[in-house]
Amino acid sequence: MGERKYRIICLKRSQLATKGKDDYISDWYNESNLVYWKPNRAGYTDQYVDAGVYSLEELADCAGWFGDWLIEPTPCQRFQK
Repeated sequence: MGERKYRIICLKRSQLATKGKDDYISDWYNESNLVYWKPNRAGYTDQYVDAGVYSLEELADCAGWFGDWLIEPTPCQRFQK
């Protein structure tokens, strides 16, 4: 089984949906317009398929302030066809 990989969501550039106290997190996520880091930290994209995929070691080299970005795990290889 391969190493787990992640996409980086840029919180500064994403438009996050307003969340009420009774909203589900998945609803908030689906209603937000997320902006991802491109491969090799070479800019940003709002297209999921164009986002870069990073290992944990690569994430350790990413700069930023606390709360600037968060990671999204890619689907597990065993579930992909």
